[in-house]
Amino acid sequence: MKIYNLKNFAHGLLMLFLGLLNLALSLLSSLSWKDYFLIGALFFMGGGLLLRSLSYTISREDQLEEMDERNQLVLLKNKSLAFSLLQYSCLILAIIFIIAGKLEEQSNIIFLGVGLIFAFVISMLTDILTFIYYENRL
Repeated sequence: MKIYNLKNFAHGLLMLFLGLLNLALSLLSSLSWKDYFLIGALFFMGGGLLLRSLSYTISREDQLEEMDERNQLVLLKNKSLAFSLLQYSCLILAIIFIIAGKLEEQSNIIFLGVGLIFAFVISMLTDILTFIYYENRL
């Protein structure tokens, strides 16, 4: 038995482990229909990824699909938009927390806003540094 796609194999093992862990924890407490659904989905997807990683032809198709230029462009645009949305949501939430903390005179809420401002500043710095890196590199 040879593993042809190590990434899919690792993801499959992780999903199976999470399914087993969820099953063990659910047996200690009561099981609901949500637990059955989650455990079944984890086992199904984990087993599917394990089987895909052990097949040469399917693993080759997965690797070709991953290297496709269109898929890489879609992934790049997706990550860029997600990063931008995260930046602006941090800024908006920070402003909301600071205003709410000032109105309610609660310093804890203001501290949450300041923490989100720090997250926004860090994301802006990483954005600038990666821009400089790729501008000099390309």
